[in-house]
Amino acid sequence: MKKIVIIEDEPLSAQRIARFVNEYAPEIDVAGPVKTVEDVEHFLSSEADYDLIISDIRLGQHTVFEAFERYTPKSFVIFVTAYEDYAMQAIKNNGLEYLIKPINYEEFCNAIDKLKLAIPANQNALNLQFEAINKVAPCRERFLLNRGNELIVVNAKDINYFSIDGDHVCAFCNDGKSYALALSMAELEQELNPNDFFRLNRQYIANLNGFKRISLYFGSKLIVELKGCENDIVLSKKKSAMLKKWLNK
Repeated sequence: MKKIVIIEDEPLSAQRIARFVNEYAPEIDVAGPVKTVEDVEHFLSSEADYDLIISDIRLGQHTVFEAFERYTPKSFVIFVTAYEDYAMQAIKNNGLEYLIKPINYEEFCNAIDKLKLAIPANQNALNLQFEAINKVAPCRERFLLNRGNELIVVNAKDINYFSIDGDHVCAFCNDGKSYALALSMAELEQELNPNDFFRLNRQYIANLNGFKRISLYFGSKLIVELKGCENDIVLSKKKSAMLKKWLNK
């Protein structure tokens, strides 16, 4: 192993990881820290000469998965984060290990040692291993929900969108009914099929079939109307670009 990339927006945490790398193997070249989603995208789109990524998950108001959605890492990723609810999404993004901050040197070394066992003899085998990892966690196909004293099975494909309604996350279906869920938006984002569902912002996750109208807005932004939703959703410039790319793939 010759080069490790650090993705981290907290200076002290980045310094700690760099120090661990130097103690583990002084000959390894350390790149970074890469601090923003935009910088991660730029790095991944322009650089291929690295053997491992060590990455935080939350970068400001965004997650590193937003960058990984556009540019898939060319190596395994060791995730180092203060949050416990992204493990499923980490697995789907070449995650080799999931460490909770603050980490110690022993944990770090054990994670790096896993890489030695995980790297196969050739790139074709590596690609097959990545595919196997991504198949470990199947996407959510349906939900078992309560409606009074009755249990209702709702297929994910029949849900137009998910939204935060007060203190709860609700599923809004194409038959006009809505159901409260015992899941967070972050958990939903991890479990739903990323080919069918898109996270518009912190409040909304939309089904591809749930879009009613998408309109151009000033500043390269978009306005989204969802079926059965009374609110017009104005997307940020960045999310607008991501949505157009997602819809066009």
